[in-house]
Amino acid sequence: MRTSLYLFLYALAIVIMGYFLPRENFGGLAGMYGLAFGMYYLICKSAKNEGFSIGFGIAMALVLRLLLFGATPELSDDFYRFVFDGQLLKLGVNPYLNLPEEAFGLLGIPANGYWQSLLEQMNSSQYYSVYPPLHQLFFWWAALPGENLIWNVLVLRGLILIFEGLNIFLILRILQDWKLPTTRIWLYAFNPLVIMECTGNLHFEGIVLTGLLLAVYGWGKMKAGLSAFGWSWAVGIKLSPLMFGPIWLMAWPRKKGFVFLLLAAIAIGFFVAPLAIGDSGKGFWQSIRLYQSSFEFNASLYYLLREVFSFFLGYNPIGTLGPILNLLLALGILVFSFFWKIEKKESLAEGMVWILLIYLLFQTVVHPWYLIPAVGLSVLTKNRIFLVWSCLVFLSYSAYGNRDFVENPYLLLFEYGALLAFIYWNYLRRFVSSKKV
Repeated sequence: MRTSLYLFLYALAIVIMGYFLPRENFGGLAGMYGLAFGMYYLICKSAKNEGFSIGFGIAMALVLRLLLFGATPELSDDFYRFVFDGQLLKLGVNPYLNLPEEAFGLLGIPANGYWQSLLEQMNSSQYYSVYPPLHQLFFWWAALPGENLIWNVLVLRGLILIFEGLNIFLILRILQDWKLPTTRIWLYAFNPLVIMECTGNLHFEGIVLTGLLLAVYGWGKMKAGLSAFGWSWAVGIKLSPLMFGPIWLMAWPRKKGFVFLLLAAIAIGFFVAPLAIGDSGKGFWQSIRLYQSSFEFNASLYYLLREVFSFFLGYNPIGTLGPILNLLLALGILVFSFFWKIEKKESLAEGMVWILLIYLLFQTVVHPWYLIPAVGLSVLTKNRIFLVWSCLVFLSYSAYGNRDFVENPYLLLFEYGALLAFIYWNYLRRFVSSKKV
């Protein structure tokens, strides 16, 4: 009975966020997200203490996602670019070679409400597409129903839901194979951030997670080909999973590692091959550099360094600090991967979670959906940092509560202060205490 009440209140919060609250209403959104997260905690606790069947739990998790099936994404406008790129591909125009306005002119299509909406609502009209070719494949599928934004969104959402089902299946299968408590599946299946950002806002980090889970599953079975395909898939959707290269080198026995890297290199090469067409790669990397050198959002270490050294950095601190942080990040990941000990199967997943934490703390932009791969991987471990952060990160949406999209420094301080306090109390405190002894 109590679980039914928790699910009802959770569903109510999801529906209100998805259909009735604009992103400018941060107070209402934060209240509903807080309610959803509270119900998430109680559902997971109830599943652990009282239990309910795997089938019932998965069915309810999918129902919560399906509640958002007809919603227009409200917390992010990225989907306008997704659909625009898909329409360009369907019409034979390369999104890496033409800026949106230029591409629209090349098509020679009379201006109409559909195309004007895509052009005016997208947040990236000043640069070429930053989404890798495999990512673009999904956009092309979404464009197949034609010039109908509702159907474009429904196709994207349907594809994302399929991969969400795969994620739940893979997590459950890994938990069973590794003889870990299967109740951990609910930590991902019912997570409000996952539901709102994947199904609700149409972000593809859940599809990145599918590849990473497949790679971990293949590694657990010592199937280098399956694992290599999974990692390559994740890289093909979003290049950032390349950061796991060093830890994969440490995870495999020498001969298996060689096979894994060879197959992964071939698959990644295949997935990114379209960038070799004309100057596609040049346009793609130009936009990547522009994104990394121009945008700031919900950062931690970067904001701290920017404030400390603002007097010396001039008007463009990101131009100096961005490359420095990227260099330190690369060194940090290499050192961590070399010293991290993979003593049991869970150790690989936990090492990947720590690498993702290092990565995000060094970024100049940390959107809430960036956490999703780490949320999924962390349920295979005892590491709960990203589950806590998945609650706190919603505070970053406060920037949409004002016309100028100015971030609230006090909420940022609370978000990262609470996160670092949790990390210290649960993980670093014992390490520091042992050093004192």
